[in-house]
Amino acid sequence: MKNLSIAVVTMIVGLHMICSSPDVSANQGVDSSKATDKHRFSMYLWGAGMSGNMGNAAGSAPLDISFEDLMDNLEAGLMANYRFKKDEWAFNFDYIYLNVSPSADAPPVDVDLKQSIVELSGGYEINKGLELLAGIRYIDISMQSTLKITPTPPTVNGDDDWVEPIVGLDYRKAISSKWSFYGRADVGGFGVGSDFSYQLAGYFGYMASDSWNLYAGYRHLDFDYKSDNAKKFFYDITISGPLIGFGYYF
Repeated sequence: MKNLSIAVVTMIVGLHMICSSPDVSANQGVDSSKATDKHRFSMYLWGAGMSGNMGNAAGSAPLDISFEDLMDNLEAGLMANYRFKKDEWAFNFDYIYLNVSPSADAPPVDVDLKQSIVELSGGYEINKGLELLAGIRYIDISMQSTLKITPTPPTVNGDDDWVEPIVGLDYRKAISSKWSFYGRADVGGFGVGSDFSYQLAGYFGYMASDSWNLYAGYRHLDFDYKSDNAKKFFYDITISGPLIGFGYYF
């Protein structure tokens, strides 16, 4: 296993109000499929930048890395999602892995970062198109940062992993026979794992065929984590940006 807010509440309330619309779809993902027993596997590219601070008792590494910086310094990456929906119940799995070695000029710093984020959640449709979800999020971080100043301070190393509970809402609405909207809001941590984390996401999807779905939107994920062990590792990072992907239904 080692290698594996107010805005949120506002969005949750908003989604619940919207779901009263009579044409809300109870279908899979951002699609217009009529099936109630459906699998979807998708891969996506999240054009996210990272900002915040991370480090340990020895020091911190401020991060302000754009998506362009990440792509220029990407050594490995994988982003995938699987969803199963049967009647009112749904299961979701989301996986992100990044290995990047970006540099920044202000402050001048070299960073070697490996990060995995895994989400497992189950959902139940409490109203047509609106699912109440609960699950866990697993985060695994390994970081090495060197400030390029004279005299050169010690390299800041940090690694930690944790599991935290998450609760939230998924909302899915068919706009037409081809177009759909998907929204998600969740909160997590609560002192178990991170002190607090939250996620907001919204996508528009297009069904290119009965099996293939294209989607694009925006995703924002925020962590505030501090370890309570000798490592004194902390991870106060925002990951945010546009996202595009495709899904296959079977």
